[in-house]
Parts: sequence; C-alpha cells; structure tokens
Amino acid sequence: MPLWAALLAALPALSQPHYPDEWWPIGVNEYPGVSGYGNAWIRFRNGVPSVQLAQLNMNFEAAVAVGADTLGNVLFYSNGCEIRGADGQLLENGAGLNPGPLHDWTCGKVGYTAPRSMTALPMPGHPSRWALLHLGGDYHPSRKMVYGPLYLTEIDMAAHGGRGAVTSKNAVVAQGDLEPFAIVRHGNGRDWWVVLPEYGTNRYRIWLLSPQGLALHAVQSIGPPIGCRRTGSSVFSPDGAKYARTNSCLAVVLDFDRCAGVFSRPIPLPRDKGLLGGGGLAFSPDNRWLYATTDLCVFRADLTESQPYLDSLYRWPYLYVGEPQVSQYVYGTSLTYMQLAPDGRLYMAARHRERYYPRFIIQGDNYAFEPKGFKLPVPTVRTLPHFPNFRLRTLTGSPCDTLGIVSAPEASPPDHLAVRFNPNPFRERLVANATESGTLWLFSIEGRLILSLPLQIGENPIETAGLEAGVYFWQVLTTAGNMQTGRLVKAPSR
Repeated sequence: MPLWAALLAALPALSQPHYPDEWWPIGVNEYPGVSGYGNAWIRFRNGVPSVQLAQLNMNFEAAVAVGADTLGNVLFYSNGCEIRGADGQLLENGAGLNPGPLHDWTCGKVGYTAPRSMTALPMPGHPSRWALLHLGGDYHPSRKMVYGPLYLTEIDMAAHGGRGAVTSKNAVVAQGDLEPFAIVRHGNGRDWWVVLPEYGTNRYRIWLLSPQGLALHAVQSIGPPIGCRRTGSSVFSPDGAKYARTNSCLAVVLDFDRCAGVFSRPIPLPRDKGLLGGGGLAFSPDNRWLYATTDLCVFRADLTESQPYLDSLYRWPYLYVGEPQVSQYVYGTSLTYMQLAPDGRLYMAARHRERYYPRFIIQGDNYAFEPKGFKLPVPTVRTLPHFPNFRLRTLTGSPCDTLGIVSAPEASPPDHLAVRFNPNPFRERLVANATESGTLWLFSIEGRLILSLPLQIGENPIETAGLEAGVYFWQVLTTAGNMQTGRLVKAPSR
C-alpha cells in the first residue's frame, strides 16, 4: 500500500482515539481443545460490545489488566501471574508477578484470584512506557481474601525490538492490610491519582503518577472507619468529583479535588449487616446514582438527596419494580464487582463460573437489570477489568488547567429520548411516542426477543394482548444511529 493510502486509512482512527477499556480479555484454558472453553476478547467499538474467540494462552480468574494504544491495538494483557504481548507470547521478564503463597497456589492452575487488584496506566510523559499497579493477596479463613502489598511493575513497549519487555517488576509501593485501589485522572489531564484505602480504618494513602514516576502525595484520615469482615472495593465517579468505598456492612461517599488530591465531605451509607458479602460499587454515567452489590442484592443511592441512602433494587430471587413494588421472579446469580463500560452500562462479575455478565442499563433515573444480559462463548469467573475513566481530561477552569488537554467525547446515553412509552406500567394499551424513526425491539427479562417493529415519528401503537404480566426491556436503534434502552412493566389485568 502506498504511504499516502496508509496515512489516509489511518485518519479516522487518529481523529477518534481509542482507549484500553475497549478490550476485555476473559476465559479459561484448563481443558485445551474442548469445545466451549478457551479465551475471548470483548471489544467495544463505538460503544457497542462484541465478542470474538482468541488464543490468549492464559487463564483468568479475578485478576486482569490490559494495555492498548490510541489506535485501538492491544499491547499486552495480564492475569496477575504473568504478562503476555498481543501475539499471546510471554513478554521478556513477564513471568512471576505477585510473588508469594497465593501465586504459588493459583498461578499453576488458574489466574491470580484477587479481584479488582490490577490496572495498567500509560506513563505520563513517556509514550512507550506503562505502569502496572497490582495488589498481592492471600487467603484468610474468616475474611477470605486479604490484600497487600501494593506493587509497581513497569513495561516499555519500545524494548526488545518493539515487542515490549518488563523493565522493573514487583517493586513494593506500600505494605500493610490494604483494600483495592481506585484511580482517577489528575485535573491537569495528564497525570493520575491512585487512592489506596487501609482495611479497618478511615485512612487513605494517595499517590501521584506523573512524568517523574509514582510518589506518595498524602495520607488522609477522613470519614468513618470501615472494618467489616469482608473486603469490598472503591471507585471514582465518571467526572472524578466523587469517590466511594464499600465492604460488607458500610459504604461511604466523599468529594475529591482532582487538583489538590484531597478528600472532603464524607457521607456514610450504612448497609444491612445481615447481608452476605459482595462489595461491588459503580456510579451511573451521569454521576447521580451510586450502585452497590452484595452476593444476592443490588442497591442504589441518589447522591443529589440531602441524606442519600442505599435502596434495594434487586434481592434474589426477585426483581422489584414500580410503585407499589411488583416482584418478578428471575433466576438467581451471585454478584460481586462492577465496571462501567464504554457503552454506558454497568457490567457485573458473577461469583461462580458462568457464560454471561449480569448488567444494568441506565438512562437517567430509569434502569433495566439484565441478570444474564451479556452472553459469552466461554466461561468466566469473577473476572472483570478495573479501569479508570480514560476519557476524563483537564478540569476546565481549575487552577491546574494548564496543559490544555481536552476531554474525549464520552460514550454516554443521549440527553434526550427518541421514544417515550405511555402508559408505563401498562395493561392493555401501549403507545410509543417517537421523535425519530428507527426500529424497536422488546425483550423478556430472560433476554428472549418478544417483538420487533419499525418506528415512525409520532404515535406507534403496540399490540400487547399476548404479553404476560411482568418486566420487559426495550431497545431502540434510530435511523441516525442512536441506541437507547429502557424498561417496561405490564401490570396484571384487573
């Protein structure tokens, strides 16, 4: 191909940069050659997920990290035991991550079994270098998984003839009884804040990753101590202004200053102490709602209220919807951690080996829960990436707005609805009022397609006589290419 043609072909990719969170590796290789096992990539293209089988030569069981460039190419991936390049081969010096008993016990059989324990970050100011932050883990008879120390491993993708190599491995950053970290972009749009909670306390260690490397910025004690038996997780809101932390009996939300790197205004959100562990946390794409999980429950809190509280949305085996609450039976699944994906949905890792990801579809204050929503061709167990918001950039108008690094377009739901349903809940009559033409699909709560029909601008009557009472999910693709989703409820006949 002539050089001019190659440059022309690359222009669309250059105009719309890609991010590492577009690539999610999954799967196990413990039964080589057996149908239904192996590895796959989940790939988010323009916010739409697809799955493709792949030879990754790796078992994943909880821990996972990915590095990818701005052209959309995978550079490396890891399962907490080793690091492999895009060709599936071990990077130079890439074996032996997280040394210790847990590594020796798990890495010869499965992947490293410490959830939410790894993230790969591009090194600020060094285009070919990456920082891999990873937590060591160990088994505790009462608390199950305990974390510590925090390690830093560095990767240079320009080394070894451009194939990449690990240049520094398992450098201890922090010792102690720790919890999974959370990461957010600095307000200057270039650097990264890394926040590491200490188990059983209200102490937070805050590091800054800059062109000079990783350095301790502050140790801050704020809010209530969190000493529940089961370790949970922590996360930043998509805009980076809030931080949340949880485990099996308490959650707390704090404001965060992306310029100064300090917390303020803690808000505790107590949870029922009789609930089982789980420890998942995620914010909605609009930063308003905080979602939390235990093994068998999903909660959410409205952070715009003066006194937010975690309200139950889902308790196995029922999904509660509407006012007054109507219960719809769903098959149970044990839930663990959550990740906000580039498609604006919350994906959840199941505790046991499954061929699906539960997920939430969120649009404003409306939501739809898909217990077995995203089907997978290979099994996965507790494996969910731990990505920050790579698209978040300069905090415009702030004291640290000095580098002029603008934000990338967000893959978030549109601020208007192309279709509204009336009434909802409904009994016999249902009308879709559309402001754009397109196609409407209606699915059962198990994901089975119920009907498909074209939408015209204006009123579109929908035949509902054959629908049983219960919860349904709708999806609309407009002729302009906008995808929208939501939930409908058919109430029992009088």
